[in-house]
Order: sequence, then C-alpha cells, then structure tokens
Amino acid sequence: MKIIGKNSLSQYISYLLFVLFVIIAFNLVYEIIGHGILFYKYKTGSTVFPDTFALANDVGWTKNKWTIPMENQLKFRINYPFSEIQMVTGIYASKQIIHNIIGMSFLSLFFLFSYQCFKEMSADQIFNPNAIRWLKRFCFLNLIIAAAGIFEFFYFRMDSAYTLLTFLFFGFFGIIILFIVEFFKKGLALQAENDLTI
Repeated sequence: MKIIGKNSLSQYISYLLFVLFVIIAFNLVYEIIGHGILFYKYKTGSTVFPDTFALANDVGWTKNKWTIPMENQLKFRINYPFSEIQMVTGIYASKQIIHNIIGMSFLSLFFLFSYQCFKEMSADQIFNPNAIRWLKRFCFLNLIIAAAGIFEFFYFRMDSAYTLLTFLFFGFFGIIILFIVEFFKKGLALQAENDLTI
C-alpha cells in the first residue's frame, strides 16, 4: 500500500482524523451548551435536567484525600445525553470552565487541521499550495498552544512536570512541521520548474 497519494495510507488516516474531529467537535458544542445550562441554573436556582447537568456541593465525587478538602465548594458535572456517563466535571469556577473550553477547541482544531493536511497528502499532486497552507496553520496552532501553555505553566506556578513536557512536545511538533512546510515549498518549486521544462 502506498503511503501518500490516492488510495493510500494518508487517505485512510485522513478519514480517521475526520471522524475524530467530528467526535471532539460534538463534545465541544455539547460542553458549551452544558455550561450555558449550568450558568442558567446557577443564576436562577432552576432544577432543569438535574441528572444530566449537575451543579451542587456533591456531584458524586468519591471521598478521598484530594476531594475531602473541596467538600464545601460548588462543583459541576456534565453527563453525555441520555446516559449516566460523565463527560466533564470540576469546580464551578470561570477559570476552569474557560480552560476546559479552550482545551476542547484546541483539540477540535488539531484534528481538523491534521485531517486537512493528510487529505492534501492523498491528492494527485502532493506538493500543492493547499497542502502548504494547511501545514502552516497546523504548525502555528501547535506553536501557539505550546507558547500559551508554557506561559500558563510558569505564570500559575504549576508543579506538574508532565504538563510542561506536554506543552514542550507541542512546541517541538510545531517546529518539525515548520521544517516540513519548507520541504513542501521546495517540492512545489521543483515541481513547477519540472512542469515548465516539459
């Protein structure tokens, strides 16, 4: 099986990435709707959808050494529709809600941009302006999330080395893609030269 071009591995990977994008985008939209409903419940004291969108001091967290100190804080839990499966939970604070939504937005864009990159790599002409455009967007997305994450890590004085390594990984990934963009530019230029000589 070919790695790039039509009917290749890159084409099948692009299909998988598109499915992942749709799933993550659904989660993002559902989470935004859920936080809207939770905000309405917080402001009005409403009990609408009590099992799906919970807002209380007790949302079913197991009592342990991490959760006991947070017993008296307002928490939220959003379940998937028509199920008891938890999608997201946490302390009901604007900082955490914004952080969750930004994280899901990044994941949605990550899978969308990677889908577009692989889709362009499965085209007849791999070196094309669209491939370069999507690779650049993918590169800048990774560099922006890395810079924002590293800033957040040091600004809020986080103590998890894994968090810092994750953001460094995205930065490194963005730099690698920057080199791939240059490779694609050279390939496009050589392809154009070759077309002119023919």
